[in-house]
Amino acid sequence: MRSSVNELSLFSGAGGGLLGTKLLGWRHVGYVEYERYCQQVIAQRIKDGILSEAPIFGDVREFVQSGAAKKYKGFVDVVTAGFPCQPFSVAGKRKGKEDERNMWPSTIQIIRDVQPRYALLENVPGLLNSGYFQEILGSLAQAGYDAKWIVLGADDVGAPHRRKRLWIKATMADTKSEQCNVSDNHTGVSMEREQVSEPGNSSRSDRIPNTGSERLEGWESSGRESEEHSSSSGSCWWSTEPNVGRVANGVASRVDRLKAIGNGQVPLVVAQAWEILA
Repeated sequence: MRSSVNELSLFSGAGGGLLGTKLLGWRHVGYVEYERYCQQVIAQRIKDGILSEAPIFGDVREFVQSGAAKKYKGFVDVVTAGFPCQPFSVAGKRKGKEDERNMWPSTIQIIRDVQPRYALLENVPGLLNSGYFQEILGSLAQAGYDAKWIVLGADDVGAPHRRKRLWIKATMADTKSEQCNVSDNHTGVSMEREQVSEPGNSSRSDRIPNTGSERLEGWESSGRESEEHSSSSGSCWWSTEPNVGRVANGVASRVDRLKAIGNGQVPLVVAQAWEILA
């Protein structure tokens, strides 16, 4: 593999995930982001020299239909995608594939068109028992990818809040022992590995569907899953989300900023998830 790892970023948001892969030393070769405000943030970070200079595309569906995705074939090592979580979040209506915001079909089509060696996917843990997770694993397998996953949150890297997310690493089946050249700066998060077995043989088989593949593995954090958010003994855990000025007047693009923060990824969690799964 080339010395630099080329990343095509889907659903880039305001760049939280991009900062995470920058920690790994990756080079961004394309950004696909629908929200105009987030596009402006990415453009400014490129101008600042923080992010790699690369094209910024809009809607992922147009990215596919225009043929732009296919032009990246042979040039991308990793496709990253935090595809919209609203269809699968326990806080929503959980319509899954019936939800018009479900962008997994476009995501898997881009993976088919680009054929990267790897894909790093992110969504809410609710996806695991949404009834749609098996379809995602199945479509990855049909595209020629093996997969394993982990539930990892901000609390697992020392932050005072949880923000648990599901991370899926898909590897092209003919990619053997070769791995991406990532950072060696591990953060020491303690993880517990659990193989997915036949239904009934795993304590989590009711939540993680079996796909018939021995190369699909589920991992889950052994951290603060059962801890409360309340503060004690001088700890700095947030009992609620911190005040970010929701009622402040005169703040430019206030609503867009709050939306970008709400949808954003924690950079260190992105880097740690990759290092664990890799």
